[in-house]
Amino acid sequence: MDQPASSTLGDFLAERRFPFDAAAILAEVDTSTVSRIVGGQVRARPTTIVRLARGLGVSARRMERMCQASWDAAHTMGASR
Repeated sequence: MDQPASSTLGDFLAERRFPFDAAAILAEVDTSTVSRIVGGQVRARPTTIVRLARGLGVSARRMERMCQASWDAAHTMGASR
């Protein structure tokens, strides 16, 4: 394996030094969509997951896990903000 898997979409973007707007352009989604997914404010729709995966060069299943981890991190009891 070349790199350990990122746990959240935010971790993935930070590790690659991708700002939200760059990820949004590559994935052809709105910057606010990326921001809301990373922040756990919304769950990513299947079409958004596929767009993000294609644009950022990862599998859709991995992107789905990262998006879910972002949601889970924001909604876990006792999560610090």
